[in-house]
Amino acid sequence: MYKFTTILFLFFLGFSLSGQDPWAQWDADIINKANTAAGSSYLSKEEKEVILLTNLARYDGELFADSFLKEFLKDQKSTSYTRSLIRDLSKTKNLPMLHSEEDLYEIALGHAKISGQRNTTGHQRFEKRFEPVMGKYNAVAENCAYGFESALDNVLQLLVDEGISDLGHRKNMLNPDYNSIGVSIQNHKTYRFNCVMDFGRKQ
Repeated sequence: MYKFTTILFLFFLGFSLSGQDPWAQWDADIINKANTAAGSSYLSKEEKEVILLTNLARYDGELFADSFLKEFLKDQKSTSYTRSLIRDLSKTKNLPMLHSEEDLYEIALGHAKISGQRNTTGHQRFEKRFEPVMGKYNAVAENCAYGFESALDNVLQLLVDEGISDLGHRKNMLNPDYNSIGVSIQNHKTYRFNCVMDFGRKQ
């Protein structure tokens, strides 16, 4: 099963975190459990942190909302998207951890590099790019976002999914069926950075 979601242009919604440290609200054992990509030598620090933060949201959505999202919302106007995210996170608990898979990473890396070099956006050749791994995964999905390098910026904006009516990015990130992920953050000619997250359900 193939699935991709509408592109999210993150540069419209820049923000920063200040004040309380959201990490301080999380138990070290939970962080270690969620840090499934810690030993993945092919990932950058920010790419590893994208996976860690996504796993924290999947593990305890309510705490994620009360820590990272709450700090973000201090400087933001409440919208229907942020309110719906709080509701969705309140119902999210103990979803399977996403584990970094090198084949999904290579797909994400290739797409992020080509998008940046060619100055394009979108999910070009989506089905073709995933064909080689469809024996290993029986479902895949992809998020593409533009404008930020940092893991925290990318994860929070993708979860809020402001302006995306079907909430496709958020649904991919909180989908209990997925257990595998590949993440790549690369340079982009127009938007400075682009982040590609590729999800899989390993059979």
